[in-house]
Amino acid sequence: MGLLALAAAAHSAWNAWSLPALLGYDAAGHAGYALAIARDARVPHPLSGWSTFHPPAWHLLAAALWRAVEPLGPDALRVALRAPGALAWLAAGLALHRALRRLGAGADTAWTAAALFYFVPVNQLAVAMIGNEAFAAACAALAIPCLLRLQAEPRDLRAAVGAGLAAGLALATKYSGAWVAAACALPFARRELGRGGRRALAACALAGAAVAGPAYVRALAETGSPFPMTRTREPMRSAEENLVLRERRASDYLWFPFSCLRRPSVQHVAGRPGAFSNRNPAMQSVPCLVYAGLWYDTFAQRVPIEQHADAQWLGPLVTGLGLVPTALLLAGLALAARDLVKSRGRSRDAPLVAMAALAMASFAVFTWRAPSLAAAKASYLMPLAGAAAVFFARGAGALPRRARAAALAASLAAAGVAAWVFTSGALFPPDLARLQVEARVWSRIGEALPGSRIGEAVAILAGPPDTPERDPREPSANFEKRMR
Repeated sequence: MGLLALAAAAHSAWNAWSLPALLGYDAAGHAGYALAIARDARVPHPLSGWSTFHPPAWHLLAAALWRAVEPLGPDALRVALRAPGALAWLAAGLALHRALRRLGAGADTAWTAAALFYFVPVNQLAVAMIGNEAFAAACAALAIPCLLRLQAEPRDLRAAVGAGLAAGLALATKYSGAWVAAACALPFARRELGRGGRRALAACALAGAAVAGPAYVRALAETGSPFPMTRTREPMRSAEENLVLRERRASDYLWFPFSCLRRPSVQHVAGRPGAFSNRNPAMQSVPCLVYAGLWYDTFAQRVPIEQHADAQWLGPLVTGLGLVPTALLLAGLALAARDLVKSRGRSRDAPLVAMAALAMASFAVFTWRAPSLAAAKASYLMPLAGAAAVFFARGAGALPRRARAAALAASLAAAGVAAWVFTSGALFPPDLARLQVEARVWSRIGEALPGSRIGEAVAILAGPPDTPERDPREPSANFEKRMR
């Protein structure tokens, strides 16, 4: 396990150093949020920028790093901003491995689960991005060992405080932390709780509220909602609508087109490679888009756009290898759900089942209300990565010995190939031409959001964009026209 952790650390460090700063979902928006805190010494209004609706835990940490590291130059700053998510993810993998061994998983199963936690593509992509996604998901995963201990003994005060702090930090970083925060209540939902159990419940709730409460009280006071969103405001609304194929239908949750495995990308349909506006209609299926996002670079953040055409072999290889570990995960989830029903909520992994059920229900509601392909990114489900490791081990443990050995070997192959594909420079150098386009787009978004500091963040991290001459009569806020 030490060697695996060392390999994961080296992999993350290399990607943090070698990948351009603006590569990733909303990287410039998150960077501008952090820079605004660093420059202005205050948290901006939740509706004032691109990413400012997020709770500010990661951004406060990033702002402190920005002020400390900025004198060392943009390269050091780029690595520093990626470090919190990468380090938290490394620690979460170690904690999950230990928890799986305590649950009785074999050494080979626990090690394979940890390798998948580190190297499944969606996790790798997020860890290498400047943003709060990996940090929030790692905090949710760090709560799981404490949750499992609480489920076995709800009077464990240390586990209660640990679960509350980790869940509170996840919730103070991203709204999806609510899934693990809600799961913390299940170990205490029993009649024979006793005085010690009530003390542990109070400690868990107070620890979580102390960490996450201020962010939500502030959001409520400033916007009238504890969960403000900027997606209905410009220029965010136009950017999201650019990825709407049609209105959402109930059937979008019930079908899985197998072309998803052959073409795991939102960018292309058959016979027309190269056009970014050429959307893949199979990705209207939510299970298809989620699976492709788990096992490939669906939105072409790291794999060049030319590699997303039908004739390319890389996407089908990686998504095909992901079928075995995904099947084991789903089998483990089904077994855990069966035990939860039989035991009336007292099974050892019942909190994780409740967490997964809440996550899937809220994800379905969110994607129904927001039909954009961007709203169904698999990375939104990353807080379930720790629970997925437990379910994977449960599914593998239910197999006969020889079948388990074969399934673990196939799962290790999937993790190894994914690690190779998403090591910066192993197959593809960064697309610098596209990154210049990203820099120009984000600079103009900064113009449309005065005071967001997005343009300043882009200039610091990526250098001044090579901006072509623009008609001075064009309104800077006319984002939709420029994007089209």
